[in-house]
Amino acid sequence: MKPSAFLLVLAVPLVSAPAMAQISIPKSAAPAVSSPSTARIGPRSFEVLEKNFDDGLKAAGGNDPIELLGGTRGLYLDGYGVVFTTEISLIFTPSINPFHQQVTPQEAANVHKRKLAHLPLLKQAMEQMMLASASGLDSLPVNQQIVLAVRLLYLPWEDTTGLPAQILMRADRGALLNKAAVDGGIHTDEQ
Repeated sequence: MKPSAFLLVLAVPLVSAPAMAQISIPKSAAPAVSSPSTARIGPRSFEVLEKNFDDGLKAAGGNDPIELLGGTRGLYLDGYGVVFTTEISLIFTPSINPFHQQVTPQEAANVHKRKLAHLPLLKQAMEQMMLASASGLDSLPVNQQIVLAVRLLYLPWEDTTGLPAQILMRADRGALLNKAAVDGGIHTDEQ
C-alpha cells in the first residue's frame, strides 16, 4: 500500500469520530421554553408614572422642596411585577463651596430638623405613587407586586439620627386597587 493511501485510510475514522460521539437528546427531554409573559407594559406607561412621581416629589416639600438627584426609573420583572427606583435628598442641602466654606452647627441642626419634617411628606408621596401605579398599569396582573425604592442622600457632615438611608414600599396590585393600603396593604421597610 502506498503511504498516501495508508494515511487516508487512517484519517477517515478520525474525522468522523466527533460526529459519531455526539449524544442525541430526545425531544421530550429537551428543556421547556417558557411562554412569554401575559403582562406587556408599554414604555409610555412607565414614562407617565415616572414623570408624575417626580412631579409629586418636587411638590411634596412646598416652599422647601425635595431635591431629586435623578429621575425615577421603572422596570418590569417577568412574573414578579414592577419596580420603581429613585434617589433624593429630603431638602436642598447646603453644600461646602468657595463661598460657603463650612457648615455651622446651627445650620447642621436646621438641616436635620427640616429633613425629619420632610420624611412623612416623602412617605405620603410614595403611597400616592403606589396607588397611582396600581391604577395606571392596567396590564399588570393583580397578583403581581408594585415596588417603590427611594434612596436618600446625606452629606458627610450631616446628622442622620432618625433618618433612613432607603425606604422601600411594596404591595400586590390587587390590594392597592382595593384600597387595602389604608389597612396595611403596603409593606414599608426603612433601612
